[in-house]
Amino acid sequence: MLKRLIISLLLVAAAASCDRYLAKRMDSPVVDGSRVTFRIKCPSARTVQVAGNWNNWAKGDADEGEVLVGSMEEEDGTGIWELSLELITGRYRYKYLIDEVRWELDPGNPRVVDDGRGGKANLLIMP
Repeated sequence: MLKRLIISLLLVAAAASCDRYLAKRMDSPVVDGSRVTFRIKCPSARTVQVAGNWNNWAKGDADEGEVLVGSMEEEDGTGIWELSLELITGRYRYKYLIDEVRWELDPGNPRVVDDGRGGKANLLIMP
């Protein structure tokens, strides 16, 4: 009985560890021609937006009735937010804005540069 309990606890711990690993390794951004798809796992978020130098770091303000620029969709209850955009060839800096207050780097993109605003941002290179 004790052996089964220990094995069960180890399996649960391994599954939780794998979930964290998979969340960190989620493919983002994914470039397909001129289309780029951004993804981030953020299950507790109410809103997630992607902003960067292609849209002048626009974000909008829902409390003021403004459109949330770069608003991402979370449709299947997994906590994975996604948005696809068309961008021309170039180098872009971007970050995610969580719940209109907290800026986050893309954990799926190891390219980090100065955001031009005193902080850090991810770098996206469109071919």
